Amino acid sequence: MRLSDYPVVFTTDSNYFFSCNAKTIRIISVETGQVVRILSASTEEGGHADTVTCVMLNPKNSLQLYSASLDGTIKLWDFNDAILLKTFEVGTPITHMAMHEGAPSDVYLVVTKKSTKRFHKKQMRKSGGLVAKENSILVRYSLKSSRKRIIRLLSSRSCSGLVISSDGEYLVMTGRYKLHVIHIAAGDGIEQGAVSENDESRFRTYLTSNRIAALAFHPTEGCIATGDERGRITLWYCFGKNVDRPVTTSMHWHAHKVASLAFTSDGNYLLSGGEESVLVIWQVSTGHKQFLPRLGSEIKHITISPDDALYAMGHQDNSVNVIRAVDLKIKNSIQGLKLSHTDPINNPLLTGLVVEPRNGHVVLNGLPGTLQFYDPIKDQHIMELEVFPRNKVSRTYEKEIVAPRVMHVAFSNDKSGRWMVTVDGRDDKTTTPELYIKFWEYDDDSHTYVLNTRVDSPHKKEVTSCIFNPRQGNQSPMVVTTSLDGTFKVWELTHQGEARRGVEAERAWSCRSTGFYRDMVPRAAGFASDGSLLAVAYDQIITLWNPYLNTLQGVLTQPPENRPIRHLTFLKNSPFLIAATSDHLYSWNLLTCSVWWSYQLKVDRLVASQTNSNFMVTCSNRVQGAAPQHRIMVFKPTDPKPVRIDTVEKKPRAITFMPDATAAAKDIVEPILIMNHGFAFEILGGRSVEELKAEAEEAAEKARVAALAAETKKSLMSDIFGKTAAMDAAAAAQDKKEKKQQQDTVASRGMVSKKNMVRNPLFDAPSHVMAPVSSLFEAFMGQLLTQGKAAKDEAKARKKALKQQKLEEAQQQAGATGNTADTAIDIDMDDDAVEIVGVKEGEDDAIPSSLAKIFSARLSL
Repeated sequence: MRLSDYPVVFTTDSNYFFSCNAKTIRIISVETGQVVRILSASTEEGGHADTVTCVMLNPKNSLQLYSASLDGTIKLWDFNDAILLKTFEVGTPITHMAMHEGAPSDVYLVVTKKSTKRFHKKQMRKSGGLVAKENSILVRYSLKSSRKRIIRLLSSRSCSGLVISSDGEYLVMTGRYKLHVIHIAAGDGIEQGAVSENDESRFRTYLTSNRIAALAFHPTEGCIATGDERGRITLWYCFGKNVDRPVTTSMHWHAHKVASLAFTSDGNYLLSGGEESVLVIWQVSTGHKQFLPRLGSEIKHITISPDDALYAMGHQDNSVNVIRAVDLKIKNSIQGLKLSHTDPINNPLLTGLVVEPRNGHVVLNGLPGTLQFYDPIKDQHIMELEVFPRNKVSRTYEKEIVAPRVMHVAFSNDKSGRWMVTVDGRDDKTTTPELYIKFWEYDDDSHTYVLNTRVDSPHKKEVTSCIFNPRQGNQSPMVVTTSLDGTFKVWELTHQGEARRGVEAERAWSCRSTGFYRDMVPRAAGFASDGSLLAVAYDQIITLWNPYLNTLQGVLTQPPENRPIRHLTFLKNSPFLIAATSDHLYSWNLLTCSVWWSYQLKVDRLVASQTNSNFMVTCSNRVQGAAPQHRIMVFKPTDPKPVRIDTVEKKPRAITFMPDATAAAKDIVEPILIMNHGFAFEILGGRSVEELKAEAEEAAEKARVAALAAETKKSLMSDIFGKTAAMDAAAAAQDKKEKKQQQDTVASRGMVSKKNMVRNPLFDAPSHVMAPVSSLFEAFMGQLLTQGKAAKDEAKARKKALKQQKLEEAQQQAGATGNTADTAIDIDMDDDAVEIVGVKEGEDDAIPSSLAKIFSARLSL
C-alpha cells in the first residue's frame, strides 16, 4: 500500500481522506485508519490503467471525486457507492490538476510529453546521440462537449506545483527556476484559444536563484509562497497591473529542501516540512515559528482539513500522520510498506521475506537499521523493530550519511517463535566497519522482541548466512552463522551464574564452537528437520557436520570448481538436500549420498516450505530479441518435473511460502507470497485473499472474545464499582449459553434443581447505588418463596403424572395375566420409593437460618 506518493485530499466533513495508491484510490477513515472503500480497483471495471497522480472533489458536488492518471484519463466517481460516472480522454500522462468552483467545467492540467533534442557534444557522447526529455505542458481541458476541448497555454521543465487563487483569477505554475503567473479570468482569449505565453498582459514569469520545490497560494491575499532546495521560503506579492519586480519576503529555517507548503483557511499560518522531519508552523504576519519535531521521517506532503482542525502529512517512509491542530498531537497514524519508499541501492531487501511463526506475519527490511512486521493478508502494518538504534539527523551539507543495514533475520522454529536473531552492520569505508549479531526474546507483556544478547564483531568479515536449529523439546536453542572469513560458528543459549532464592539465573547467548574446512569460504548452511545434521556449503563442496560435537560426518561434491553453491536448504521431514549454483539445481538424497536429479536452471532464489517437502525457485530466461521471462517453479524433491509454474512480467524482489494449515493437511502447494518489482504484495495459488482474510478475522474475533471472558472474572474493583460494559456483554453471552445448557440438562433428566434456578443479578450493582436493605427484604424473600412454591407444584404434578402412567401400564399387564391386585400393590410400593430430586417436603416454607440472621442484623442496623 503506497500512501504518501501524492498529497491526500479530505472530504468536506473531515472524517475521511482520499489517498492515491498506484492504480487505485483508497478512502481511509480518519478516526480508525482503516480502508473503508477502494475506487478504481479493477481495470476491467473501468479503473485507471496506470498510476493515479491527483484527486480532487467535484466543485459542484462534494459527493463526487475527480481523479487523473498517467494513463491520460480523467474519471469522475461517486465515492459513496464506488461507481464510475464518466471518463474523459486527454491522451497524454497527467501529473497535476487544478479547478475552481467558479468555472467547474474547466480543468487545468499539466501533462508530460517527451522530446528529443540534441545536447552539446559531451552529453551526446555519454548518451549515444539523442536524449529523451520530458517537458511539462500546461493545458486547459473543457469537460463540456465542445469543438476545442484542449487549449495549450505554456511549456516548462519539471513542473513542481500548480495552484489556483481562491477567487479563481490567477493560475500559478512552477517549473525548476521559473514561477509562471497566468491571469485566467481576464477577457475571453483563453476560451477562444487565442492566447500564448508571449502575451505579457496575461503571462508573467519570474526567475529564482534556487530551484523551486514547493508552492502554495494565500487564501485571502494576493500572495504566493514558494520553497526552494536551499530551505528558503519566499512570499511573492506579484499581483496587480505591470508588476515587473514583485515585492518578496524571505523566511529561512530549513537546512535542506522545503518539500511542502500549506496555508490555513484564514491565511494567518503557513505550514512547511522537509527532510528534517519537523513540522514548522509560521505566523505569516510576525514570522514567529512553532515546531513539531521528531516525526520519524521526511515530510513530503502537507494537507489541511476544510475545518482547519487536522493536518495530514505524508512521509518518506510511506506513512500518513493525522495531527490535531489544537494540541499538535497525533490523532492517527496509517503506515504502509516502508521498503517501497526507500532507495533500493542504499537500502536493499537483504533479509528477504521471513515468516514469523507466532502470528504468520511477514518480516522484512524497513527503514535503514529497522525491521518491519507486516500482515500481507490485511495489507496492514503491525510493528517496527529498531535493530540498530540511531538518532534521526539530517545531512551535513550535501554529503549523504551511510545508514546501517540489517542483513539477516531468523526465528526459532517453535510455534511461539520465542527467539529471533539478527545480523546488522555499518561500513562507511572511512572508520572501522561495525558488525553485530543480536539475539532477541519475545516479551509477552509488551508484545514485542526485547534484546537479550549483543555480540560485537562476531566474525572478521561479512556474515553470509544465519539459521536456527529446528530441534524441538526442552533443549537450548542453537544458531549457526557462516562468514566470508572462512568459519562457521555455533551459538547456544546458556545460563549465567546460578539460581538463588527462587530467582532464575540470567540467560545469554555465547559461541559454543567454531568450524572451518580447508581454506574455503562458506556461503550457505542448513539444518536437517530434526536438527541432528548441519550442512555447510564451501564453494562447490557440501560438508556435513554433527552440530553438537562439531565433527565432520561427510563430504558431498558435484558442481565444477568455478561454480560455488549459492543456496542450500533441507526439506521438511525428508532425506533430501537441495543445492543451487549459478546455473544448476541439484537434489541430493542423503540416504544414498548421491544426486537424485539435477536441472540446468539459473536460480535467483530458493525457498523451502515449512509444512511439507515442497520447495520453490525463481529463475530468469533470456531469449535473444525478446523480453526476459521470469518464472516461479515449485518442485517436489523426488521429481524434476515442476508441480506448479507461474510467469510474472518483472523479476520479483522476494518470495516465500505463506503458512496455510489447509494446504499442509491436503498435501497441496501452499499460497505463494511475492513482492513484485513495484514493492507490492501478490498472492499466487492456494485460497483466495478473501478467504484468508475471513479466516484471519475469525481468529482475531475468537481472541477478542477470549480476552473479554478473561476480563469478566470478579475483582475487588468490580465488587466496589460494578461491572464494565465489556464485562456485562461477555457475562450476558456466557449466562445465555449456560442457561441453554441447563435447560437441556433439565429436559433430559426431568428434574428441577436449586442450582438450575435463574440467578437474580440484583446484588451485582455497585454498593453505593443500591436501595436500602429494608426496602429490598420483602421483595427478595417473596421471590425466594415464589420460586420454592412453583418448584414444589411442578414436582408434585410430575409425580402424579408418573404415578398415573405406571398405573395404566400395570392395568394393561394385569389384563393380559389376570393378576390385577398384586400388581397394584407392587405399584404402590414402588411409588412410595420414588424420590423427587430438587425440592423436599416443607422446604419452600422454611427460610434458611443463616439468611434470616443476616437480614435481621442488617435491619437492626
